[in-house]
Amino acid sequence: MIGARYFSSTYESQTPASQRTDFLSPRDGDGHGTHVASTAAGNAGVSASVAGHSFGKISGVAPAAKLAIYKVGFTSKTDEGAVIYNGDAVAAIDAAIADGVDVINYSVSSSDAVNDPVDLAYMSAASAGIFVATAAGNEGPGKSTLDHVTPWTTTVGA
Repeated sequence: MIGARYFSSTYESQTPASQRTDFLSPRDGDGHGTHVASTAAGNAGVSASVAGHSFGKISGVAPAAKLAIYKVGFTSKTDEGAVIYNGDAVAAIDAAIADGVDVINYSVSSSDAVNDPVDLAYMSAASAGIFVATAAGNEGPGKSTLDHVTPWTTTVGA
């Protein structure tokens, strides 16, 4: 990891301090970001086992990658999962563009509207030569269940 930042201005303005349950730092409070980072750039040749059963050697997709982490999701007492406010996400995307990253991965559901502020910010990233991978969401399979439908991102689903 070569850098880690967090973007929480909107979260902080919308969530009273007494309701906040997350770290106001790049630290991952719920594990999603850590899971995604290890999938992307986890070490190569690591022995994997579950309950004593060996699964051989595993590797992240690009174990030599350098990661810059931009945390935008935060938890609170009133929300089951991390909430991402558009203002915080757009600020992080703008920072990633300014920082000169090569790839942005956004492994969360969002909108299927082409005028979504986050997806429009990704158009700026793509215009700057950044490859943008987004999550298809968890609503499918079926018609109109895909998030991030804009043509300037690569939307991926399992």
